Amino acid sequence: MSAPATVPERKLTIGLMFAVCVQLAAGFIWAGSIAARIEALERSSNTYQADHVLLARLETRVEAIGDQLDRIEARLEVEP
Repeated sequence: MSAPATVPERKLTIGLMFAVCVQLAAGFIWAGSIAARIEALERSSNTYQADHVLLARLETRVEAIGDQLDRIEARLEVEP
């Protein structure tokens, strides 16, 4: 008769469980930091969007003032 085949035992060692827990914790910390970075970028993006709107309004006003000055200059040149 042949000898019975030995099957290696598969055990979860404490070291392996500890390593998996550490990896999971690091993953959660990394995900939290990414979320904080995205939130900060969204806040700064909103600030820049507000600045763009303000600059567009100012540009429109400056153009209107330039048009008014052109009309005033034209009137002054026509009159003696």
